[in-house]
Amino acid sequence: MKKGNSSSNSILSEGFVSDQLPVLFFALILSYLIYGISMKQLPDELSDLNGHVYVYIATFTGVSPVEGWKMAPYFLWHAFVLLFNKVLNIPVDVSASVTCSLFALGSYFASVFMIRRWCEFSDRKMSHVLCGFLAFTLTVLQPVWIEYLDAGSARGIGTFSMNPLFNPTHMAARPFALCCFMLVIDLFRLHDGKETIFFRGNLRRISILLAVFLFLSAMAKPVFAEMFIPAVGLMMLAGLFCRIRQKDGSAVSYLTKVLLPAFLIAVPCLLCILVQFLAYFLFGGSYGGGEGIVITGWLEVWSFFTENIPLSVLLGMSFPILVIVTDARNFLKTGTGQLGLTSYIVGFLECALLGEGGDKLSHGDFIWPMLFGMLMLWAAALLHFLEMEKRAAGTSSRIIMIIGWILILIHLHYGFLYISEALGWNFFLL
Repeated sequence: MKKGNSSSNSILSEGFVSDQLPVLFFALILSYLIYGISMKQLPDELSDLNGHVYVYIATFTGVSPVEGWKMAPYFLWHAFVLLFNKVLNIPVDVSASVTCSLFALGSYFASVFMIRRWCEFSDRKMSHVLCGFLAFTLTVLQPVWIEYLDAGSARGIGTFSMNPLFNPTHMAARPFALCCFMLVIDLFRLHDGKETIFFRGNLRRISILLAVFLFLSAMAKPVFAEMFIPAVGLMMLAGLFCRIRQKDGSAVSYLTKVLLPAFLIAVPCLLCILVQFLAYFLFGGSYGGGEGIVITGWLEVWSFFTENIPLSVLLGMSFPILVIVTDARNFLKTGTGQLGLTSYIVGFLECALLGEGGDKLSHGDFIWPMLFGMLMLWAAALLHFLEMEKRAAGTSSRIIMIIGWILILIHLHYGFLYISEALGWNFFLL
């Protein structure tokens, strides 16, 4: 693969406004759908959106700002709603729905950016229509749910989704998560003396951007960083261990020039999460009734949601599994593949082993980091799939490509099923 440049851009006719219309068209559809879903969910007292708007936001403007913060210490999404509502005098339901649409668009355009940069890097030509379609798909796709297979009784419960459109704070962290994924790939490449793929700049600029996006992700919801920082740390510790085994003195340099600076990048985010956990477990906040973090039995919490966990994994991760099974050697050689798989493994382990004691054990709050691990692996698999398609030559390779596209379309179909049900449409068939 080679580095693209401004004179040989793999996205055709880059730079003309008319060429961007397909990308903007998909963005318009996405914002319309997310706005509609949010407006439909708000009256439901059991919905996450209703709670965040009419319970959490009410506390920000109630007794005192401190009490409000204790209820929702990750308040980036809420701050946008309050900005629209209190400063611009937009009704609170419209403010919440607009905010959901804005963060969904943030995820969408982050995906567009990621796909474009990857195409430039790998010298793969891609139309603006396909780029917009893939970014849209990555933002709304859902796991396959088949009720009679005992892998989740209804609408993805048990299979779980990397796009939980019903949870506003998780979706608010999503665009920052994608940016962190790209920045870490660039950081690894700079450490290896290579050019960046996604963001332009030197080591200092990439490090600053990563620190900022990590911090913003924690301000939106800490669960991404709870998975991502350990995943990146494990990859770096593995690199240190390999250098120690080489016994050539490179381990000391790696420790001082790579590991310690990487830790400093994460410090603002870690401090933010520490303060949030103090609000959760010491001040009470929205986590009253729990007994703090506990080590659970293996997959104990997940078992509350499904009778067949392996099948649930397959129905939620069929596309990444196909990519890994059919091209594991090349996938695991790349930084994107290694980071995506490590992120999913760490998220899976957190889901399998961690929970909250007391009344909140069955809430599955530590499933959320795995959802971001799913996102990282899906993103890595999609980028690698585009590379696989570019070099597909034989009949077997082309059959794999066809199966891959079919799986993507199936997951998109279930995304539309989710959206149609949320909007009250009834013209989609199960």
